[in-house]
Amino acid sequence: MRVTGGIGRGRRLKVPTGSRVRPTSDKVKQALFNILGDRVAGSAFLDLFAGAGGIGIEDLSRGAGRVVFVDASRDSLNSIKQNLEQTGFGDRAEVVLSKAASFLKKPSGPYDIVFLDPPYAEETAPLLEQIAGARILKPDSILIAEHFKKQPSPERAGSLERYREARYGDTVLAFYKQEAGSMK
Repeated sequence: MRVTGGIGRGRRLKVPTGSRVRPTSDKVKQALFNILGDRVAGSAFLDLFAGAGGIGIEDLSRGAGRVVFVDASRDSLNSIKQNLEQTGFGDRAEVVLSKAASFLKKPSGPYDIVFLDPPYAEETAPLLEQIAGARILKPDSILIAEHFKKQPSPERAGSLERYREARYGDTVLAFYKQEAGSMK
């Protein structure tokens, strides 16, 4: 796994050995950041189920203002910390040991971009609904859920509405935004 763009381009990242981390492929990562484009610069980014931190570190490499990495595995967090140290992005990062559902119950954010990449066996709809109810999104925020192609992307989840879906082999990226009038 490596950083595919920005100032850290080409740097290799550590993935926890023997873990169940499934890093996002370089092809999917590049496609994601091509879609996000200029939205990344200066953004507040939340990486839920961060794994080795590849997506959040890619975001930092491309100019994000701040990234919060959340994962329930100590091995993953150790890899993220090593990767942040290696890339020099640690000053704009926060690493949190927590299950995603527990993290979302605490005050956090607001975020411009939320990336959600749970284990492929886990359903995304309940997590999307929890995120919508957590009030961590800015009015013009987007949420991206990565999931296995055989799992459907709900059209709606709470106040979130899917506006785009992209497929890359077995991987789907589903893009959500707040429904008009849902933010107060």
